[in-house]
Amino acid sequence: MRRIIWFCILLGSLLTAAGCFYYYHTQSALPDVNELKDVTFETPLLIYTKDRKLIAEFGQHRRIPLAIHQIPERLKNAFLAIEDARFYEHVGIDPIGIVRAAYAGLSSGKKVQGASTITQQVARNFFLSNEKTFSRKIKEIFLSWKIEQTLTKDEILELYLNKIALGHHSYGVAAAAYVYFGKTVDELTLGEMAIIAGLPKAPSNLNPISNPDNAKKRRHLVLNRMLQLNMITPEEYQEADNEPVSAYYHTAKLEAYAPYVAESIRQKMENTYGEGVYTEGYKVYASIDSGTQHVANRAVYDGITAYDMRHGYRTPENILKTQNIDLNDEESLKKVLKPYKAFEYVSPAIAVAADSKTNAVTVYIKDKGPGTISYDHMKWAKNTRNDVKSGNFPAKVAQFIKPGDLVYVEHLKDNQYALRQIPAVQSALISLDSHTGAIKAMVGGYSFAQNTFNRVEQAKRQAGSNIKPFLYSAALADRFTLASLMLDERISIWNPWSKTSWSPKNSPNVYEGLIPIREALTKSKNVVSVRLIRALGVNKFVTHFTKFGFNVKKYQKNDSIALGAFEVSPLELVTGYATFSNGGYKIEPYLIDTVTLGDSEQIIYKAKPYDACNDCPNAVVNSIKPELIPEEAEQLVKGHHAEQIITHGNAFLIANTLHSVIWGGSGPRGRYNGTGTRARAMKRDDIAGKTGTTNESRDAWFSGFNGNTVTTVWVGFDNYAKSLGHGESGGKSALPIWIEFMNYALKGTEETPVEPGEDIITSNISGYKEFFIKDSNVAARTYVSEEEDFKVERPAGNGTPSHRNDTGDGGLDDIM
Repeated sequence: MRRIIWFCILLGSLLTAAGCFYYYHTQSALPDVNELKDVTFETPLLIYTKDRKLIAEFGQHRRIPLAIHQIPERLKNAFLAIEDARFYEHVGIDPIGIVRAAYAGLSSGKKVQGASTITQQVARNFFLSNEKTFSRKIKEIFLSWKIEQTLTKDEILELYLNKIALGHHSYGVAAAAYVYFGKTVDELTLGEMAIIAGLPKAPSNLNPISNPDNAKKRRHLVLNRMLQLNMITPEEYQEADNEPVSAYYHTAKLEAYAPYVAESIRQKMENTYGEGVYTEGYKVYASIDSGTQHVANRAVYDGITAYDMRHGYRTPENILKTQNIDLNDEESLKKVLKPYKAFEYVSPAIAVAADSKTNAVTVYIKDKGPGTISYDHMKWAKNTRNDVKSGNFPAKVAQFIKPGDLVYVEHLKDNQYALRQIPAVQSALISLDSHTGAIKAMVGGYSFAQNTFNRVEQAKRQAGSNIKPFLYSAALADRFTLASLMLDERISIWNPWSKTSWSPKNSPNVYEGLIPIREALTKSKNVVSVRLIRALGVNKFVTHFTKFGFNVKKYQKNDSIALGAFEVSPLELVTGYATFSNGGYKIEPYLIDTVTLGDSEQIIYKAKPYDACNDCPNAVVNSIKPELIPEEAEQLVKGHHAEQIITHGNAFLIANTLHSVIWGGSGPRGRYNGTGTRARAMKRDDIAGKTGTTNESRDAWFSGFNGNTVTTVWVGFDNYAKSLGHGESGGKSALPIWIEFMNYALKGTEETPVEPGEDIITSNISGYKEFFIKDSNVAARTYVSEEEDFKVERPAGNGTPSHRNDTGDGGLDDIM
């Protein structure tokens, strides 16, 4: 017996010595557990609006880190009960558990198995792999000791409850609570807490979404352990054990809808910070406001829907032709509708029955159930199958809506719905603060769920007449005035290389002889624009146009650019128009206002835009070629202001002319109207803008502004070859969207027109008042016709026109 005792003592001493030797030998190779004091969890990229509404979450792992005091006591107890009941008593390892695991391994001859303490799981989750080997287990034990010596028990438990993998890409208890139940941890029932606590053993096999029966059994085991440990009462145990298992996958609870904004920011963040943006706890606060963005979404939807309804109802798919189902069987209808997408404002539905008495249709709507469409909310669809052309308008809904039709509906109120269809046409809207470049709203298409292509940033379309203000701005920088007369008559231009003639036409096809260029721009006269660019010279226009940031290719340098034969994105175009709104400054649009990092939301980026200077004197000369006034330009740089590219006077004259596009103007023949008169419905005298329509109505534009906000709207088909149809134009297709949005964007704000600066004077011309740039160094040229001769009017030094004949280098032959 003595020998046995001494042998055991000797063996124990040898084992202890060997353990100590191995510990000190491997200690230098072990990770530094002090890192756990500053640990950061893999937290997804979160994107918010300016008013802190969540619009997106990007990242494979969903995690919501919590401090230990934010986690309910019962939830902590549920994990302790099933994972490590002696957690607050041991020193990081549980000897009984180790002996049990070792015995299981030796007796089976397989790799080590068994229950680890919570501290061991923290060591493994943060520093080690999940391989089941003796060497890894030994390192885990050593690390557990070090962790217990470095951190408090509560700190260890906090790390565990935030790190543990709980299935469906959720890590930590807060993420699991939301993913499975759509709740915060303090909203969970005891039964739900027990389900979450039971997940670490096998998240895939025990989660309540994929395997509710297994989850229920595991919950029973957790609750039973809590009862045995006196953590809950028998009554609480019974109530929780009887709870139904009700869980489904909850996506991030978005508070505002701005998917094109979110995706644009995601791309910018990844390009700047790399792949770490999805795991390192970045938060981005965008420049958009949730309310303004919501109205932009709605305005685009309403505009596209109105266009779609104008162009008739397309015969829908009828499921009864391909599937033999009972329209009264709700489960069958759910199954049929499952693959069809719901969009922001419309949902797929199946027409179940038509009521001949009420002339209404009953539909079954995806995720909503039964609903009713009255005749008034679908009568627009009666012009299906070209009945518009024949004049035959069906009076009964059964003639254009049949049971089994797969339709789309918009929810109006209560149980009332309106018939809709998914349009093929697209639209884009972009709005900026014209002084800072902050993007106020951005909509890249009908629906992000339909197509992720962002037409604001990525689409390049011909600008049509939206390009004309830049041409007229160039003219004002080259001796023309708004009173300059140009010939509004048909023109034919011979191309000696192609041996063909180009004969641009006005739309409408009306010609009025000599008219001031203000009136020509207001009425969007095509032939005047062509005559103007020929008088000015294409190269001069391109030089001026490039100041606004547009890149003109060599093949685009021809007369047709005057009519918008130049491809541009809505973002580029709205940025150019901002210059007319802000007094001549080239601002840079931005979408990201602030970027923070980590739980403390340390600010790592804050937008500091170069803004337009409201009260700075001109830093440039009113000329085609860029010509700085050095002292004033230097002051702009010192004041962190944007670059000035045209004078205050030039910007004001274009803005004032675009005001005439909406409100009309006066000329030699009296009052006239422009192409944007629909916008008068806004009843604001500070708005200005320009319509734009390309050949065969392939693109429709409206760009407009007041003194603070500039917005561009585009409407067209992604397939450029497709026309919007007869009668569609910028004023009809795009302008209503602009009006709906700007009504909200400017609501409650004082009227802020673009004001004339000190370099603007007024003068009477043929009985009406006109604005001129006060600049004795730049003469302004006016063409008039008297017995087929041309006279050139040049303002004197004070801007008042004086008459004298001139046959200077103005290219007079080009305008005849």
